[in-house]
Amino acid sequence: MRRGALAAAALPLLLSVVSGCAPSRTMLADAEGDRAAGFFAGMGRDVTYPLKASFSGVALPFSKDAVPFVAGVNAAGPDEETFGVYDPLGRGVAFLANDGRRIEISRGPAADLAGFRGAPPVAAGPLSVARVLSGVPGFPVEGGETAREGDGGWSIADGRQALYSDPGRRFLARAEYRLPGMTVSVSYPGRESPGPPDRLEMAFRWAKITMRRDPE
Repeated sequence: MRRGALAAAALPLLLSVVSGCAPSRTMLADAEGDRAAGFFAGMGRDVTYPLKASFSGVALPFSKDAVPFVAGVNAAGPDEETFGVYDPLGRGVAFLANDGRRIEISRGPAADLAGFRGAPPVAAGPLSVARVLSGVPGFPVEGGETAREGDGGWSIADGRQALYSDPGRRFLARAEYRLPGMTVSVSYPGRESPGPPDRLEMAFRWAKITMRRDPE
C-alpha cells in the first residue's frame, strides 16, 4: 500500500515537471502582434534583382542512395526566375521556370542518368524560389496569425506558409510552404545573420535536400 501511495503522489509531480518542460506557444495580439507581422513582412526588402547564385548539395531520395548535384538560380524578379539542377559533371538534370503563378519543371539531357523521370507543373502562385534560397519568405507576407514560440521567437502563419524566426527575432530560421499535393519544409541550420544563408535544408514528400551556397 505504501508503494502505491508513493506512486500516486509522484504522478502529479511528474506530470507537472513534464508539462513545465514542454514548449509553450502564445498567440499574439495588439502591439506585439503588429510588431511580429511587420517583422516578417519587412524581410526580403534588401533582396535585389537580378539575382544569381550557385549551390552544391546532396539529395536524399527516400529509400535510395544519396545523389550529389550542383545548382544555380537566375532571377530577373520574383515572377521571372529559373533554377537549374546539374550532375557533378555539369550536365543538366532538371530545370524549373517560375512565372509567379506556376512552376514548370522540364528534364535536362542527363535526366535519365540521374533517375529523374519528370514532374508535372506546380500551381505554386506567387512563390519565389530565389527568395526562399535567399532566406526570406517565399510568398509575400500579407497578414496571418502571429505567435510567440516557446524559444522566444516569433511565428506567422496563413493558408500558404508558416514562418518562424530565430529565438533572437533577427532572421527567418525555418518555414513551411503549402503547395498543391505537398508541404515543403525549409530550414537554415547554423544561420547567424539576416544575410543570405550559407546552408539550406529542404524536405518534401519524396526527398530531403541539403545545399550550400557557393562563395560569390
